[in-house]
Amino acid sequence: MFAEKPGEFDPRKYLGPARDNMQKLYEHKIVEVLGSENKLANLD
Repeated sequence: MFAEKPGEFDPRKYLGPARDNMQKLYEHKIVEVLGSENKLANLD
């Protein structure tokens, strides 16, 4: 975003896509790396 439009510094322009990509990364790690799909931690 900064390379394409250096004059725009509104965080919503670049944090939205970054947040979406981080969610995809975390979901991948939970399912594929940790093998914890559909498992809930018992925190009681």
